[in-house]
Amino acid sequence: MIMGKVFCDQIRVIEWRKSCDYNLDNHFDIWRIYIPDHLDMLDHLSDTLSEEELNRFNNYKDTEDRNRHLLARYFVRKISSDYLKVDPNSFEIDYLENNKPYFKYYPHFNFNISHSGDYIVIGFANRWSVGVDIEFMNSQLDLYDMIINCMSNYEISMILNSEAPRAVFFKHWTRKESLLKGVGLGLTDRIKDVACVDGLNLIPSDLSSFASSWKIWSFEMGEYCVSIAHDSAVRIIRFYQL
Repeated sequence: MIMGKVFCDQIRVIEWRKSCDYNLDNHFDIWRIYIPDHLDMLDHLSDTLSEEELNRFNNYKDTEDRNRHLLARYFVRKISSDYLKVDPNSFEIDYLENNKPYFKYYPHFNFNISHSGDYIVIGFANRWSVGVDIEFMNSQLDLYDMIINCMSNYEISMILNSEAPRAVFFKHWTRKESLLKGVGLGLTDRIKDVACVDGLNLIPSDLSSFASSWKIWSFEMGEYCVSIAHDSAVRIIRFYQL
């Protein structure tokens, strides 16, 4: 049986740059956007987003959720246009079977979006699929059922015996999410079988359609936990603050 190989580790220190050359090569570029800094743009998004996108997100009942989705879609277009040197209005977004978005006429340009609370995180890569996930580590949320239902037995033991169980849970949860988004599976009812502990993890063959090995890196931003996943062929990861 061929098992998918996933190596997980943590990043302790990150330099968030403010200047980008917009040359991806074989890089994996991570961008973070602090939503409160850009709320004044909401009234001008109709110049860039399609009518379908505006209607879709304007129907959200929760205002903060609506704003996150609108700004995330705007910034993925804006930043992508700088990489591809095209008009941001020229992008036509389509969806894969698992609802993963992509640019219809730029199939080799890959991006992945995640947002939570006050932050949006977007990952970009040329040729290589990538996945990102950010979660606000809500101290009021009861995690017990999610720990039991979504974590492997080893992960459950690690989380419940940790001095910081909430942080350890979110580290493993964002790793699973970023990997599944990156390889194009989406969430699965067998998420317990996708172990993402530090070091090497073997994923069952029926859940690992990826031929090469993957790497996942985790880090914290204050009350947020972030994980980024990429094919091991990617050699350089760069971090940018919009």
